[in-house]
Amino acid sequence: MNNILHIKLVRMALVFALLIISSCKSFLEIEPVGSLTGEKLFTNVEGYNSALVGSYSLFAKYHLSQYGLYGELRGDNVLLNQTLGAGVLAEYNYESDPALSLGAVRVIWENIYETLNNVNNVIESRASLLEAFPAYKGNINTVYGEALVLRAMCFFDLANVYGQTYAYTTDASHLGVPIFTKTPLPGVTTPRSTMKETYARIITDLKEAQVVLSTYSNSKSKIYVSADAATTLLSRVYLYMQDWDGVIGLLENQALKNKYPLVSSAGYLNMFMGSNTPTSISSEVIWQLNLNATATTYLTDILSNPETFYVYPHATYRALFDNSDVRSQQFIASTRAPNTYYTIKYGKADDVVRANWPVNFKMFRSAEIYLNLAEAYYHKQQYELAANQIKVVRARAYNVAPADITLSSADPGVLLQQIKLERRKELGFENQRIFDIMRYKENLNRTECNSNTCTLTYPNNKFVLPIPAMEIVANPLIEQNPL
Repeated sequence: MNNILHIKLVRMALVFALLIISSCKSFLEIEPVGSLTGEKLFTNVEGYNSALVGSYSLFAKYHLSQYGLYGELRGDNVLLNQTLGAGVLAEYNYESDPALSLGAVRVIWENIYETLNNVNNVIESRASLLEAFPAYKGNINTVYGEALVLRAMCFFDLANVYGQTYAYTTDASHLGVPIFTKTPLPGVTTPRSTMKETYARIITDLKEAQVVLSTYSNSKSKIYVSADAATTLLSRVYLYMQDWDGVIGLLENQALKNKYPLVSSAGYLNMFMGSNTPTSISSEVIWQLNLNATATTYLTDILSNPETFYVYPHATYRALFDNSDVRSQQFIASTRAPNTYYTIKYGKADDVVRANWPVNFKMFRSAEIYLNLAEAYYHKQQYELAANQIKVVRARAYNVAPADITLSSADPGVLLQQIKLERRKELGFENQRIFDIMRYKENLNRTECNSNTCTLTYPNNKFVLPIPAMEIVANPLIEQNPL
C-alpha cells in the first residue's frame, strides 16, 4: 500500500517509545519501560507489552479525535458553531473532500491504519515469543487477545466510515475496506474487500479473542480489553449485520448483565464526569479509554468544555428528555450564548480541577447490552422480551423500578420506535447516531439545522466518506467510493 499504510518497524519502535514515555503512563497507569530499539520491541516480553501499550495509545488517539466526533457530527442530534475549522465544518455539511489533507477523510483513514500496523506487528510476534519464552505464556496470550480486539475494532470503525452499512446490499457484496493481517511492505497494493469479507475478518478476530481472553485474562482493569468487551463488540457487529439470533445468543445470559450492573440514577452523571481511576470505574462500564491525569482533549473541548464547545445538542433533541429523566441533566446552559446548551458526557465535576479533567471515553457500557438485545428480540417477534429490556434502561433514567415503567408491546410498530428512541437518548454523544440511522436505512432529517445539508434520502453515496485521494494515487487497486 502507500506511505499512509506502511510504517516501518524502526519508526514504530520510536513511536512506541515516545508514547510510553510521554502519554501512556496516565493512560494505563503503568511505569514507563524506557526507550526500546526496534530489535528489542518484538523479541522479548517487555518489548511485547510495550508494543501493546503503544497500540492502545494510538487507538485512543483516533477515538478521542475526529473519529470520536464523527457519529454525532454527521447525525441529527446537534448543531455546529460555524466558526469551527473547515475540516470539521465540511463533514458536518457532508462536503467531504478526498484531497483535503487536514479533513476527516484523510485523518481518520491515516490514524486507524497507523493503529492497525502497530497492532498487526503485536499479533504477528506472538508465535515466536511463545517459543522463546514459554514461561510467559499467560502474559503473551493476554497481549495477543487484546490486540485481536483492537484490530477488530479498527476494521469495524473503518467499515462504518468508508463503507455503506452491512445490509446495504442483500449479500453484503458492496465495498468494504482493505484487509490485511500483516503490515504490508512498501509497494505492495491491496484492493478493498467486500463488506461481507470485512465483517468475516472482524468476527474471526473477536471469536478468537473471546477464547484467549477468557482463558488467560480475568482480573485486569477495565481500561484494558477483556473477553466481555469482545463479546459486546461482537453483539454490535451482529446487530449491524441484522443477525438477531447472534445478538441474542451472546447477550441473553443474565450473567453478563449482572457482572456490569447499571449505575444508579444518582450515579449516572458521575459515570461520565467523575475523576475515576482505573480501579474505580463505574460498574456499568465494560471497557473505557482512561486518560485520567490529563487536561482536556479534542472531544472535551469540542463537546463539553463550557469555554470552547462547538458542537452542541439542539432544542429538539433536548426536548426528548423530560425533567424527570436524569439524562436531561447532562445538558448545561451556556453562559456564552443564549438558549444554547452543551453536554457534560466529556465534562468534569465542579470539584475536579482542570488539570485532572477526566477523559473517560466509554467504549462499551452494559446499557448497550439491553438496547442491542431489545432490538434483536423485537425482530424475532419476541415483543414482550424486547419491551422488558427497554424498561430496565428507562427505569434507571427515571429512578424507578422496571415494573413501574409503562411500555406496551401490543403494537409492534410503536414498540420499534420506542426502542430506537431509547437508543438515541441513552447513547447520545457516544459516537453511534449516524451509524444507527444508516443501518436502519432511514433518511437523515435534521429537524433543526444550520448545515448546508439538512436532509439526505437513503440510500445515498454521501453517507460514507471517500477514500483519501493520495491513497488512490498510491494504490491503484483501491476503488474510490462514488462521489
